[in-house]
Amino acid sequence: MPVKLIIFDLDGTLVDTSADITNALNFAIKPYGLKPLTVEDTIGMVGEGITRLIEKLLGSENAELKPDVIKRFLDYYSEHLTDNSTVYPNVKQTLERLDNVAKAVISNKREALSKRLLEELNLAEYFNIIVGSDTVAEKKPSALPVLHVLSTLGVQAKEALMIGDSNYDIEAARKAGVKVVAVAYGYRDRSVLEEAEFIIDDISDLLPLLYEIKEMPDRRREKRYTIPRIHQQYIELKINIGGEYIPVTLLDFSEHGMKIKSPVPFDVDSLRECLISVPKSLTKAVALKIKIKYCSEHAGSFVSGAEILEVKDEVWFRVFRKVHDFILKRAGDVF
Repeated sequence: MPVKLIIFDLDGTLVDTSADITNALNFAIKPYGLKPLTVEDTIGMVGEGITRLIEKLLGSENAELKPDVIKRFLDYYSEHLTDNSTVYPNVKQTLERLDNVAKAVISNKREALSKRLLEELNLAEYFNIIVGSDTVAEKKPSALPVLHVLSTLGVQAKEALMIGDSNYDIEAARKAGVKVVAVAYGYRDRSVLEEAEFIIDDISDLLPLLYEIKEMPDRRREKRYTIPRIHQQYIELKINIGGEYIPVTLLDFSEHGMKIKSPVPFDVDSLRECLISVPKSLTKAVALKIKIKYCSEHAGSFVSGAEILEVKDEVWFRVFRKVHDFILKRAGDVF
């Protein structure tokens, strides 16, 4: 079924607001002798809304300060909402190209602040509805904000996608029956995002992914093995281009396909021969053929999705299970 609605998280997905939130928090706690926060401190705590963030910051020993600290935060943050906040790369371009689907924002920031933030950064016009932490009775990870958006826009859960950077987004979508695409560039480590159906490294990767979801519905049910960047070096994947095998990077794989990053573009529907191996694990390189399903430029490289051809599923999956097991073992050795 085609995607009719895409629901976006705000902080850490569309906009990096961490510096402005940090400045507002430091203003709020300054009179009380608490240690100032770094941006990294803030990023580690955001996601559940400002009330919960301040509760975690104050702890039980300073709980009585919460009303005053929240007021000081909101007063300052309202006046400095977008001093340092920036739209993530390729967000506007991607939203402009998604003109054939409804779009929504669900944030754990209060609704008025969410709307103002999007307006001041010239993003509000792209969305049919903007939901904040106080729009409905509960906020993420509750399913209620997601169900509210679905009901308001008249879209079924199976026709929607949730795009977010945290486990709260994933949990809220799961409870509402909506599939999730996690972005790895936001505030949470990639390891927290593994329950999402897909993980992307750039918001522009959403465009070819939508094509993949539409044209290859069987892959939505597959187990996807994402290759962490630190472990990509352990896999040798080469693709035949003009008679020469050049190295490319494997980003993820399933039984029937793979996503790769290469220094050169590939034509859609072109066939390519590949060799893949893991040194000291596989005794020889495994040959396979792939069919390119999409190819998009990303930060000077080209990201492609490909369908696996001419390799029996059981052979392909056995090989890649071995690759995956090797990576996990290597990760254990390193960490």
